Amino acid sequence: MSESGQDADVLAAGADGQTSPALFVVERRLPKINDHQLAVLQAALTTAASRFRDRGDGVRLVGSIFLARQERLLSLFTAESLEAVRAVNEASLVPFASIEPAVQLPGLDRL
Repeated sequence: MSESGQDADVLAAGADGQTSPALFVVERRLPKINDHQLAVLQAALTTAASRFRDRGDGVRLVGSIFLARQERLLSLFTAESLEAVRAVNEASLVPFASIEPAVQLPGLDRL
């Protein structure tokens, strides 16, 4: 599991001066996974993230994208720290390759 992005434990400051959770991408390599296994994996992530959110840990699973040809699953989380995202992913018992801080860029609808 990657240790990169340790300095991502800071919150992003919004336009109003309030802090907001940072964005993180969790990468998984999933060779030969089928649709059923992918659904079970996503359910495990969703359940773990909900448990942490319900107890006030400030972690939210935004969603996941599966890149079939690359056999990679990218899951997007918002959280107050990289360690909180790591804790959710370890609790889900779904192995991951890395957790990286991310920056969301605006699309055409936000310009």
